[in-house]
Amino acid sequence: MQLIVILSGPSGVGKDSIIQEIIKKDDNFVIPITMTSRKKRNNEAEAKDYFFVSRSDFQSKINKKELIEFSSTYSDFYGLPKFSMQDALSTGKNVLLRLDTKGTLNLVKKYSNTVSIFISPENIDQLFEQINQRAQDEKTEIEKRMQIATEEIANANLFDHVVLNEQSKLNETVDIILDLIEYKK
Repeated sequence: MQLIVILSGPSGVGKDSIIQEIIKKDDNFVIPITMTSRKKRNNEAEAKDYFFVSRSDFQSKINKKELIEFSSTYSDFYGLPKFSMQDALSTGKNVLLRLDTKGTLNLVKKYSNTVSIFISPENIDQLFEQINQRAQDEKTEIEKRMQIATEEIANANLFDHVVLNEQSKLNETVDIILDLIEYKK
């Protein structure tokens, strides 16, 4: 059975690293490319990491109902284009998504074959340290991310599973997630 696996969690918790390891360990996953109105970072590539569009282009896509889900986070838009999801589903592989809490809860309502997994940090101090190590955000942006992280962690109970991403235990975290996915099948 094809599944839609959604990973969510606060900024800096390690979702991208987890996704990279899942793809390395299991080639039966495809990742639809999401869209954002935020500026592209130096290490990101168009149509690989995201579809980068202006705020007005994003708003136009919302108005034309071209997105399965979208939300505004950190003063930017993020969303999943319908065409990207259709392309992913047409492969027959499991679909692996990285969405914020709101996006996850919206998608779960639309698809019955979902597994929602909240990735939790060991503690808030570890999360703060991880966000600070990125050295890409201003102090006010870091404070905003930490406030949102607290709210997201408070909603972790709305997910099918909560997985602790312990520092230096990435492989163990990925194995737990793969076991949860296998169990769901």
